[in-house]
Amino acid sequence: MKNIVLIGFMGSGKSTIAKRLSAILQWRWVDSDEYIVYQQKCSIKQIFQEYGESHFRKLESEFIESFMQKKQYIIATGGGMPIFNDITHLGVRFYLKSDFFTITQRIKLAQQDDNNNTRPLFDDIQQAHALYKKREPLYKSQSDFTINANTDEDGVARAIIDIITNHYKVKIVNA
Repeated sequence: MKNIVLIGFMGSGKSTIAKRLSAILQWRWVDSDEYIVYQQKCSIKQIFQEYGESHFRKLESEFIESFMQKKQYIIATGGGMPIFNDITHLGVRFYLKSDFFTITQRIKLAQQDDNNNTRPLFDDIQQAHALYKKREPLYKSQSDFTINANTDEDGVARAIIDIITNHYKVKIVNA
């Protein structure tokens, strides 16, 4: 099996689930946004401000090209990556589907814990909800499987593990 690719709206748990799956499968994991930030040595906000969204989408495309040939990675994509780029060759794609209320609650909790607003889109909740509604069918169409991500991280990880063991015959060493 190539890679496990997690897609979904911000706050759907992609990075959290990637870490959990990595621990279970003993595969490496990568968050595409964090990878880009590390490579560029500046924040996504700075990339957007200084170079524009099209440059950021080009960086995402370069990320995809570099990870297409890799195997046994769990890839947490940025929320826009599957909307603006073809991710079909990265691996098996799982849409982590969370309802908007759950996402909003997670983001509020994360902002309280960090005391830092890393999700400025949620400053305008109507705008965030409109984007969520627009992207929801696109995530579904870009995925191989849809996973209910409103549950706890162990439940989401278990659902993905069940699919990869049954459909792709991946053997779990450390379950």
